[in-house]
Amino acid sequence: MNWNQETKTRLNEKVAQNVQDVGSLVRHVVKTSRSSELLAQAAKNFSCQENVIHNSSESLKKMVTIKTQLEYQESAIERSMSTLSDIQGQLNSINR
Repeated sequence: MNWNQETKTRLNEKVAQNVQDVGSLVRHVVKTSRSSELLAQAAKNFSCQENVIHNSSESLKKMVTIKTQLEYQESAIERSMSTLSDIQGQLNSINR
């Protein structure tokens, strides 16, 4: 084997060893970082929030219905108040 081929072979071996070492390092970092645990906890928290969001949406729909009903009642009261002042005017005319 000549010197160039031997150098290329050693270089390839070193590169392969470095790639394996980096892979081991990454596995160790992932294992010790608890990222999978944190991700699982985040997913659990998110799924809990989904129910809260649904309940809030339902409550908002009910509030819109109540608001509409209150607006109808307000309108009816205003109509009654206007008729009441007319009736009071008529009663005052009769009493004179």
